[in-house]
Amino acid sequence: MSQLHQSYLDLLAELSGSLDRLSQLARDKAAAIQADDLIALDEVLKQEQAMTLNLRGLELRRLKLVGQLGLENVPLAGLEDHCPPELAPRARSVSETLRESYTAYRSCADMARALLELNLHQLEKVITAAGVDPAVAAAGYEPPGVEPPKKMKTDFRA
Repeated sequence: MSQLHQSYLDLLAELSGSLDRLSQLARDKAAAIQADDLIALDEVLKQEQAMTLNLRGLELRRLKLVGQLGLENVPLAGLEDHCPPELAPRARSVSETLRESYTAYRSCADMARALLELNLHQLEKVITAAGVDPAVAAAGYEPPGVEPPKKMKTDFRA
């Protein structure tokens, strides 16, 4: 049982590290937005997407360990009370670090989101000032009026 607890604490520490990397990516995203650097922003978004897939895998592992340990309804703050006494100090430390990492990530992500929304609103104002209704223009893409040859169409039901 102690080995399962150790594995769970290792997983939480890994999750904390992932959140720290996501925080850095959010700061990079904010810097790219402020510099109006769409290429850098695209690169950061790709890295975020890869991190999201990694977090999905961590979450699946976490759920499996939580089930094995019987910690389904145990909050992170109460984790040390449900660990073997020799692991309680580490559980306290890991859970505190994870909470701090999450708080830092939320702060960075909210800042990047606010900057992105602000720039989008400014862009919308420029489009409106140019005499174009953004609601009607949508993305500015109009599909061609010509149908592609039948052999070029894909049948997704096949």
